[in-house]
Amino acid sequence: MALDGGHRRQENTKQPLRISWVRAGIKEKPLLNHRSGTPHVPKLSEVLFEKKEHSFGSLAALPSNVEAIEAALLFSAGMNRLVALVGPSGWGKTHLLRAVSYRLSLDDGVYVEPASALEYLACPHRFESPAPLVLDDVQDALSKARQRLALRFALERRVRAGRPTILAFTSPKPSRQLRAFLPNARDWKIVAMGEPAADERVQLLNQMAAAEGLALSPRLTKVLADQMHGNGRTLAGALKRLRLSRSTWLDTGSTLQALGLLEPFFADNSGWDLKMRILRLAESSRARFGKVNPLDLALYTMLREAGLAESDVARAAAISNADVYQRTMRFQKQLETCEVTAANVRQFVELVVGSLAKD
Repeated sequence: MALDGGHRRQENTKQPLRISWVRAGIKEKPLLNHRSGTPHVPKLSEVLFEKKEHSFGSLAALPSNVEAIEAALLFSAGMNRLVALVGPSGWGKTHLLRAVSYRLSLDDGVYVEPASALEYLACPHRFESPAPLVLDDVQDALSKARQRLALRFALERRVRAGRPTILAFTSPKPSRQLRAFLPNARDWKIVAMGEPAADERVQLLNQMAAAEGLALSPRLTKVLADQMHGNGRTLAGALKRLRLSRSTWLDTGSTLQALGLLEPFFADNSGWDLKMRILRLAESSRARFGKVNPLDLALYTMLREAGLAESDVARAAAISNADVYQRTMRFQKQLETCEVTAANVRQFVELVVGSLAKD
């Protein structure tokens, strides 16, 4: 379904934008905050990272979230007036609400600040205006009867007045209780945002990496998509960690180095153990690399190629830190003077990365 270009609200690209406001999505004059009437001054993070965090163009459209993106875009275009987004934590609901706010600011010149349901209930008069209401974490207001009742009454008033409202709930899927909470539930567009499947994570990671200015090898992307558990925030944190080191991770060696650098991000995966994988592969490949000691090959690979901590390597190999250091240094000297050993290391790194990408 073509969502842009046919609706009454379109992004204004004819007027030149002042560079100081481009990243905040602000036109020639500062946007007004509709709740206070004062100019909206963008945060530094908004100025620097708008494209990655706020626009609809920064969202990866996946089978698991495309219906939600469509509903939110139609809401920002004035075609859906009541929308409820429902999905697990960390997979883009807040990002989508920010995109709605950004789009509304472009269309109407008014900054609609997203707020949590508890913030709304703490100071409801700030939000009483004809402008759209964008509420996140609505589930937090449903656990206590008084908050639940207050929010229900407020939403009833908005529904009767025909005021646009978009809500986000953290929940595995829309429930009967959620539908019962919404006033005039049949008038709401209730959309589920699911957790991406493994192949969708690859697409998501590619888009997130591009937004971070990262170039990742296909095998690195596949390992992260398949083996890194957690949610979208986990993936985002991993990519930011890579970006702090450098931007290009394309060859086999840098792929293994990236996996070593990101070792803490695999903590939620009980089946992930890079150190034991390297140790076992070295031992099982003894015949293939007959001129090198398998343990020395594994120690060097873990310490120098993957960049793992010496203490972690020592613990995995069941030897002392001093032994790890000494054996690695001896192997490195051998590597520097023997082309066969250097070739063995390159082949072994390829073997490790290939085995990880196959799982």
